[in-house]
Amino acid sequence: MKNPFKTFSFQVTFFASFIIISALLIMLLGITSYYITNQEVVEQTISSRKLLLNEINKQLDIQLQSVEYDSLVLASNPKLIHYLQLSEQSFERIGQNSDIVDMLSRPSYVKEGIHSLQLYAKDTSVDKHIAGSGVYDYQIIERSSWYNEIKDADYCWIGTHPVEVGSYAPEDRLVVSFARKVLSPSGKEIGILVVNLKMPFVQKIVSSSGTHVSRFVLDTHSRLIAEFNDASGEAVTYESHRNELAAILAQSESEQFAIAKLEKKELIIWNKQDRTLWITMDVIPWEDITKGSRRIETVILIASVLCILLAIIMAFLLSRQFAAPIRKLTHSMNLMKIGKLNVQIDNDYENEFGHLNANFNQMTERIDRLIVQVEEQHLKKREAEIQILQEQINPHFLYNTLDMINWHAIESGSKEISQMLALLGKMLRIGLSSGATFITVKRELEHLHCYVELQRIRHKHKIQFDISVPDSLKTYYTPKLIIQPFVENALIHGLHSRGEGMIKITGWEDERSIYLAIEDNGIGMDVGGADPSREHNGIRNVHERIQLYFGANFGVHLYSQIDVGTKVVLSLPKMLTEAPRPYEGEVS
Repeated sequence: MKNPFKTFSFQVTFFASFIIISALLIMLLGITSYYITNQEVVEQTISSRKLLLNEINKQLDIQLQSVEYDSLVLASNPKLIHYLQLSEQSFERIGQNSDIVDMLSRPSYVKEGIHSLQLYAKDTSVDKHIAGSGVYDYQIIERSSWYNEIKDADYCWIGTHPVEVGSYAPEDRLVVSFARKVLSPSGKEIGILVVNLKMPFVQKIVSSSGTHVSRFVLDTHSRLIAEFNDASGEAVTYESHRNELAAILAQSESEQFAIAKLEKKELIIWNKQDRTLWITMDVIPWEDITKGSRRIETVILIASVLCILLAIIMAFLLSRQFAAPIRKLTHSMNLMKIGKLNVQIDNDYENEFGHLNANFNQMTERIDRLIVQVEEQHLKKREAEIQILQEQINPHFLYNTLDMINWHAIESGSKEISQMLALLGKMLRIGLSSGATFITVKRELEHLHCYVELQRIRHKHKIQFDISVPDSLKTYYTPKLIIQPFVENALIHGLHSRGEGMIKITGWEDERSIYLAIEDNGIGMDVGGADPSREHNGIRNVHERIQLYFGANFGVHLYSQIDVGTKVVLSLPKMLTEAPRPYEGEVS
């Protein structure tokens, strides 16, 4: 699969990238906000519920202590104990029946939460009571479902159950009871006192205020004391999840809350009383807790959609702004491709686009100048070729003529003339070089040697020549006949008026170039005042030939001082083969 950044246009890529990145950031921000908010809601719910349950436990414990204390006072009452020790048929006990029943009935009238009090007396067969409060046969309690809880204990609390005696409406029969044994002075059980609490009273203390919330009151052994559910019928019941809730209490006792799946996902929070170790537990549906978070989720979702829409608009506008100068630059380059090289871009940008446009305009101007220069170079090259053709002579005719004159000089005994003719012939052969433009430095030095020997014969050895070029340079190629014009110039202009002197030819190299120097100790010249175009055609021609082939980095460098001498340095690139086509670059 191709890289989309290399396939689609800049505007499409920028637009899509901006939208994707913005959408991801907005979604990440929304999800993070929802998660944090949800966590805060849960933590606040847990904290507030713990405080609420703690307060309920305090209020409940106050009522439990009051009931336990009242039952202890009654069970310790000497009159009540004496009454139970009497025979049921005794006159004294019969005379006290009304007082004892009144004593047992009074708390249900005085205290709000007391439903009734029953005294289950042994050796009693006839019940004496007012409403539900009074003295009853011990066998009644022995037949109750909770008798085993009090059988081996001095006192205990009994969870929600229907009262065993009395004529009550079904909705008034459910009570929470506290049972305490009544003991004789010798410690023998003589009865059981049961204090019944009204369920509406207990519910008033511990009932839940939330919908779908279940609240359980459990004793020390996780037995259900009371259970309160909302009227919707959707709340969790204790009996249906007794084992799961017991396991949760054992595993998360220190945290006092847990998140578990019962009928559905629920938050379970509880608080344990310090004195009785009773537990008040709330089971709250998770969806009720996160109801507020879901409203926030809706707000975040709407805000995210609006932000994404705004991001789309911004991305469209920005992509157009960024793509406009790029399209303009691309259009201009396409115009250049079809040949319109003088195209220019209207540049009113001061940023990176402005820099690109300015460089493009400079590039087109430079290309236009270079094309003009190349055309001029080709024109000059063509004129030079025509001039060479015009000046070319038949080499075979010239060689044969020189050879004939040389033999005639030998026959006449003119050895110097013969030597000069031989040197001239060799110079012509090297100069023509079968039409080649480039020759090796070695061949160029051979041509120079012939010229030097001719000048030595002419000047009777008054002019000294020193040629010192390393062998390592002799394998490189160079345009032919570029040293001889400078030696000739030194003889004619530098040493002619003196009649004697020294001309030194040296060479050296660096990493990318070779250098050939021609130095004389003649009269020198004013370099700044010299005009090569009129007086020194040899220098100008060599300089233009070198730059024609190799560019402005190479050429002729002239150094001179009046009455001291002149030095010319030729700089050439290192070539181990004949040169390529002429250099099509800028020439200085």
